[in-house]
Amino acid sequence: MRFQPILLAALFGAASAVPCYPIKLNIDGGRNTGWAGFDPFGEQPEGYSWDIVPASDCWVRWQAIRPGQTPNDARVFKTKFDSTPDSVRYTIMNYFNHDGKNDMLWLPMRTRSLQYSHMLPASMEDHETIDPQSSLSDSSRVVVSIILPSGKEKLQQVRATRTGDTQDDSNIYRAEEVGITGLTGTISTGDWAYITGTELRLAMRQILKEQRDAFYERRPWKKEEFAYALAEKANGDCVVIDFRDFDEFVIRLRPASMR
Repeated sequence: MRFQPILLAALFGAASAVPCYPIKLNIDGGRNTGWAGFDPFGEQPEGYSWDIVPASDCWVRWQAIRPGQTPNDARVFKTKFDSTPDSVRYTIMNYFNHDGKNDMLWLPMRTRSLQYSHMLPASMEDHETIDPQSSLSDSSRVVVSIILPSGKEKLQQVRATRTGDTQDDSNIYRAEEVGITGLTGTISTGDWAYITGTELRLAMRQILKEQRDAFYERRPWKKEEFAYALAEKANGDCVVIDFRDFDEFVIRLRPASMR
């Protein structure tokens, strides 16, 4: 029951993780005004402690919700990863997965990945234009599974086999430019977190809007207020995906002194 962590914290002085279920996103004029009054980067709620992880230290997979599925069905729960160079190549070359044998591939949490998945515009100031994945265009039908840094450190990246022929490997080059890769290793259920495509897209668009506003107003952008998204662990606890040090996502047109 949810009261147990609170009772333990009161008895032993331990801080519990913030649960996701009572937290509601408040929107005022399209901007994030806080999660039910909680500030992930400010004072911690009494008896609680925010679990904060750097966005750039996560592996991510965007999964479209198929007809007849629930959002929970589209979450990834696996703990064992066994990609090989050949299986990664096979998956990249077999886009439509005709025989159902494709591997599960992953992306780092980076600007190109966010553009590829329609979380950010394909074309942005000071960033290379990316050809997005059409099957992910409806963010309301997308679930994002996140391997947290605690899981990432247990996994090894697996790159696709190459033939050495530029034409034969062209799809491999394009996939690796975005960051698509296989993984091998074993993680635990506690290394997972989840967020809907709609929620992550909203968070990223708010960050982008704030950066643009700050650029035109010639001021630093308000990282503490905007640079995060909240994801939910399998046990219902919230984890803060922290974009404050996500340097490559900053619009770099303004003077360095204003960044």
